[in-house]
Amino acid sequence: MSGFTVSQGTKELGSKVPVRFVHNDRFGAREAIASEDFEALLLQRPDIMSSFAENGDLCWTVQTWCRLRDAGFGGIEIATEPAEGRINIAKAKTLSRSGPGKGLFQVSIQADYPRVLWAQFHIQQNADLLCDDAALQYLWPQAGIIPRDPTREGVKRIGFLGNVEGNLAASEDEWRELMAQRGLEFVARPPELWHDFSDIDIAIGLRSFGNSRHSRKPANKMINAWFAGVPFIGGADSAFAQVGTAGIDHLLATNRQELLMQVERLRSDAFLYQSIASAGHQKAEAFAPDRLVEQWVSLLEGSISARYKQWAAHPRRERNRTLAYGAAQSAVEAAKAVGRKLLGRGYEE
Repeated sequence: MSGFTVSQGTKELGSKVPVRFVHNDRFGAREAIASEDFEALLLQRPDIMSSFAENGDLCWTVQTWCRLRDAGFGGIEIATEPAEGRINIAKAKTLSRSGPGKGLFQVSIQADYPRVLWAQFHIQQNADLLCDDAALQYLWPQAGIIPRDPTREGVKRIGFLGNVEGNLAASEDEWRELMAQRGLEFVARPPELWHDFSDIDIAIGLRSFGNSRHSRKPANKMINAWFAGVPFIGGADSAFAQVGTAGIDHLLATNRQELLMQVERLRSDAFLYQSIASAGHQKAEAFAPDRLVEQWVSLLEGSISARYKQWAAHPRRERNRTLAYGAAQSAVEAAKAVGRKLLGRGYEE
């Protein structure tokens, strides 16, 4: 995609500097940018729904631009390259690959990628990572969530709706066997169905067994279940504790025994089942797209604009800062590359 696109709308951001979202032009980006209704597009195109569900760059950058556009905000740019005189916002992995740019103000959406040291500001999805040059911004809930069928009775199917790789404790086969021993079915949905909770009775979100906080991860598996009206059993993720209350709007499990105990509690106690589902559904309102649009606007007009003003007022100091942190980042990446080679690992962490 050459050039850039500017959103059309009657509302204007309070920031005096143009905002530009920078993306990687993955499948579905062009269609979303050209659409008149982002949510409607995803519901009409399961292939694009799947692409946005799986790709963090699309989910964070293109989706945010589309949501702001659909909320009536004009004058916001989207492109595949950053530009001077802009507040450039991109996912951390995108920034890390391109490196620091001379004369560019760049905001890093860290998500679950390592911190980009030289970025001028950082957007975090988990409060564990907050510091002086960062702000918390919740990830968008899964688009087009289909709630649990209200005619379903009892607990028969346990579901995991997300990327299994690195996000599900144990293997799918182990989960199936574990549930089958108790007369239950376990399903792990494919990406194009991560929004479909219609036949799910309990949703789970255990990335690992134990007490790891998973401080780079968001609370979205729980939030999506809240929207769907499905009780959620989660692990010790800090994000779950940040937005929810264990025992009220979700249940906590840190090992297999606790997990099975919580499943049996929900299976045998209809009142508990309904209480957990209802409390979560009420909590979900705080994470609806219109509420997150408000959060984004506040962030862009507030902390990010203030940091840009500071950056623009001290060009020499900021240039030296970027060079120093850029050199440090390069050293870190070089050390990681050597480590991966020595360990025989050819992938990025």
